[in-house]
Amino acid sequence: MERLTNDEMAVIRAGEIEVENFDLKDGEKILAYFTRLPLIGGFPYKIIIVEAPDGTIRSGFRQWDTEYNFSQWTGGIYNLDRLRIITEEKIVSETDIALLKEQLLKLEQTALPESIRNEKAIVLDGSEWKLGILLANKNIEYTWRVPTDAIALFVPIIELILEQYSDRIR
Repeated sequence: MERLTNDEMAVIRAGEIEVENFDLKDGEKILAYFTRLPLIGGFPYKIIIVEAPDGTIRSGFRQWDTEYNFSQWTGGIYNLDRLRIITEEKIVSETDIALLKEQLLKLEQTALPESIRNEKAIVLDGSEWKLGILLANKNIEYTWRVPTDAIALFVPIIELILEQYSDRIR
């Protein structure tokens, strides 16, 4: 039986869950990820960088096509089982792998901030951003709407992740 609702927030939560839901193969580990969850409209997405047990590094992309779904559901009844999720995978280039490893090594040798969320900023709308990185000695995860200046530490990795699907991100 399909899950139907008239609660738009339930649809948004379901879309966010779908965007986050990657199926990893046995032994794979996520090295880094970047997520954008817009608060109003927009196209939520997540990009991951994954390493397989054989050392192959690939990227994965999931985006909820909100424009398509909300244009189909004009009567105010939403089907949580029929969200249109755009997916793609590709092998990361040798150049990007070298850059990724260089940046991960640099972060392992740096004192990292506990948070990059600017607590003094007030955001009425916009997006929530998430960054996760697997380092040899720790896993780090950050969430923010407005970042502090410490985000500069992560810009090279964020740009590398976004570059994988720059043609897909709306």
